[in-house]
Amino acid sequence: MAGRERALQSVFHTSPVQKLWLAVMGAAASDAVSCAILDYKGNPRGENASSDEAYFLHPTRNFYLVCHYAGLDPEYVKRKMEKAIYEKRKQSYLSPLQR
Repeated sequence: MAGRERALQSVFHTSPVQKLWLAVMGAAASDAVSCAILDYKGNPRGENASSDEAYFLHPTRNFYLVCHYAGLDPEYVKRKMEKAIYEKRKQSYLSPLQR
């Protein structure tokens, strides 16, 4: 419980700018693990799905900057997102009866 309280406490003590970057990272993470066929604008995801995953699987300078601005450890985020993306891929290969 102490870890959870510490995490919540750090969220409440973040600046508005840091909260904005946390939201940006959250949206990117959500896009990367989404199984949706359409993006938030209603356009087919197609190529965007792989670029959403690539943001975490092959991070660029921008990824590290967003992590820095959000107050996140980029290596931790990358490791967790790699696991989530591979789990999503594994689930997409299974039929609904196997899930």
